[in-house]
Amino acid sequence: MLAITNQSLLLALGCILSFLLFLVRIRTTAEPFIRPGLFRSKRYSLGLIIAFLMIGSGYSFAFLSPQLLADVNHLAPGLIGFVMVPGAIVTAFLGKKAGILADKKGNSYLFYTASLLLLSSFVLFSSFAGVSPFFIAVFLIFGNVGLSFMMISMSNAISQSLPKEQIGVGMGLLAMLNFISGALAATLYGKSIDGGAAVSWNLLNSYPGASVYSNIYSALVLVILGLACLYYKQFSRSSVRELN
Repeated sequence: MLAITNQSLLLALGCILSFLLFLVRIRTTAEPFIRPGLFRSKRYSLGLIIAFLMIGSGYSFAFLSPQLLADVNHLAPGLIGFVMVPGAIVTAFLGKKAGILADKKGNSYLFYTASLLLLSSFVLFSSFAGVSPFFIAVFLIFGNVGLSFMMISMSNAISQSLPKEQIGVGMGLLAMLNFISGALAATLYGKSIDGGAAVSWNLLNSYPGASVYSNIYSALVLVILGLACLYYKQFSRSSVRELN
């Protein structure tokens, strides 16, 4: 995060060096913090990557939305909170139903439902960033519900890819990466906002001052599409082969 914020090559190299030392450590010590064998499962490793990027993408709702409402819509902090409340309420109400949906329809069904909700939210934000706060609240409902469904879906998929004796460590690592993903995403979003944007990539968006937000959401649309394809290739096809 410091390397990105300060645009420091030295800090970036320090990060890489620390990671390499970590790899050496877990391969040479008798009782490593994380066993290297955990990553021999391709489904588990790809699941972590998908979850990491999905959480980072979804963190835009918590970080970018208040920035957008303050910077473009010029709302006071109290009013920004009111705009974000409906999404939280609907998410809390539907959260329990996500598990039921996964049991009845399958985990892949829940994943693609979540992906569709996230895509809808990002497309709407990209096209109409800067619109009335009432509509922003509606966009957030799609996004927050989609993110909640996605977290449940990926937790199920990752846990099912692990043997019983490794589930504790494997899911613990997922939880840790979720925190790292959110922190790193906030850093990247903040840096992007500071850089600004001269033009909007989405021609539908014409709101003054909203170009940089629109561009970020446009990039997140591509991220979600790419991760959905990766999930289909690794998890959905594997499930079909196992059933056959």
